[in-house]
Amino acid sequence: MKPNTLLKIGQWFYYLLMAVSVVLVVLFYINNRNVNTNDPFSKQITDMGPVLNFYIVWSYILVGIAVVFSVVFPIFRMISNPKSGIKTLVSIVIIAAVFFIAYQLGSGTILDLPAYKGPDNIPSRLKLTDMAIFTMYILLAGALVAMLFSSLRRLFK
Repeated sequence: MKPNTLLKIGQWFYYLLMAVSVVLVVLFYINNRNVNTNDPFSKQITDMGPVLNFYIVWSYILVGIAVVFSVVFPIFRMISNPKSGIKTLVSIVIIAAVFFIAYQLGSGTILDLPAYKGPDNIPSRLKLTDMAIFTMYILLAGALVAMLFSSLRRLFK
């Protein structure tokens, strides 16, 4: 299959996804007229239920497509070009190391929240939340160092 043909198929697939999304937005606004804004919020959500279910299913479909494309295409690229596959594996190991370091930095200490009695104040959830925050900090610092390095390298060339 020629690269141009694959590009055309991808463009038409993109247009199809966009068209379905536009139809769902139009359905949302058409169905929105049937909702009385003076009703309680729970009644409004019940009235919007069927359309919201379509949105949830559509979002699952889009996330599934994104996951398939982000996993399948790099695997094909690694098979067709093993040298780039090594670079991909090195980057995966680096990301895994960042997640591991961030998880180790996280604390699972229970928070003393007087007004909160919900199920989310548990060590495992708190440790994962800390991991996400520390991962963001590490990646932000890495991005800043990369910008500084590329600017300095360009300056000395």
